[in-house]
Amino acid sequence: MNAEMNSPRITALIGAYNHERFIAEAIESVLSQDFPAAEMEILVVDDGSTDGTPQIAGRYGARVRCIGKENGGQASVFNRGFAEARGEIIALLDGDDVWLPGKVRAVVDEFERNPDAGLVYHPNQVWNPEKGICVNTHFHAVSGWVPGSLSRMVTYGDCSTSGMAVRRSVVQKLLPVPEGLAIYADMYLACLMIFVAPVAARPEYLTRYRQHAENLTSFASGDRARQERRWACYAEAISQVRAWLAAHGHDPRTGEIAAFLKHQELTAQEMRFALTAPGRWEYFSFLREHAAVHRPLWTRGYRAFQAGTSLLALALGYRGYEALRETYRGKQPLQQFRAALIPDERAEVAPIPAHTPGESARAAGGQGA
Repeated sequence: MNAEMNSPRITALIGAYNHERFIAEAIESVLSQDFPAAEMEILVVDDGSTDGTPQIAGRYGARVRCIGKENGGQASVFNRGFAEARGEIIALLDGDDVWLPGKVRAVVDEFERNPDAGLVYHPNQVWNPEKGICVNTHFHAVSGWVPGSLSRMVTYGDCSTSGMAVRRSVVQKLLPVPEGLAIYADMYLACLMIFVAPVAARPEYLTRYRQHAENLTSFASGDRARQERRWACYAEAISQVRAWLAAHGHDPRTGEIAAFLKHQELTAQEMRFALTAPGRWEYFSFLREHAAVHRPLWTRGYRAFQAGTSLLALALGYRGYEALRETYRGKQPLQQFRAALIPDERAEVAPIPAHTPGESARAAGGQGA
């Protein structure tokens, strides 16, 4: 009874690997939160660092609990951290990122407003302090019980490690995370969380994701080995998600679940294209598959616009089309003109249903998780 009463309300779970340049800043961003220290524990899981990461974390004494383990990657960090965490809520933070002021209070408040939610998530700022860059990422806020709605299934997913917080009693239903996921274990959890509980999104930018040369999920051009690892791990995460769904009574071949998985697989295919450029017809087919998944969400005008751009891609080829698209992305006024002339996504008109997993599955004639 006393141990339960003394349990913290929230655990800040920091995963770290060779982050000696950044770990102090990550810890300080947690310590500076406007939240009672007695209600929050800080747990650092050091994934076999070979630099001074564990020693730096150890300087904080009893305020920070640091657990060392052999190097095994993100899934192993999560599994160890979730087993050790004592908080009702577990908020994740990569050892090279930082939380912004108000993060913990906002997350706790959101869980209080949504007592059935298993996940609270929010967008990040992409931050490169060396270059003085800090940019807000695009974010689709999808809340509530997600399965059963095609639009929510294919727009949900703007989750990243440092922007996620989970309810411990809910995430345990998904453990252990497959240890082969050295990276993208966060994607595995985000994909499956919607099948065991509602989720809650907050639009505030409450985390800064640090860009640097050693990011494990870096898109750095020319780093082929890292790109290959990213693609392989992402594809493996999708495979593991598919296996979990099949094992828990969800048919991954039909309906909105098939579209949800196809959406993820198309992302993996884009990663593969960065390694080996596709031929014209392969890329054209990819764009048409992407359109087939998202067509129900698009306005009629935007469907026609996308059909035209796919034909343009067929004419220009992958590299020519991507170069043109990068130029377009850099022209904000042009994007605003297109959005005003040809709106893309049609407005959501139906409220998000407050079903439990079992209720939603029964309504659809399926099985609950």
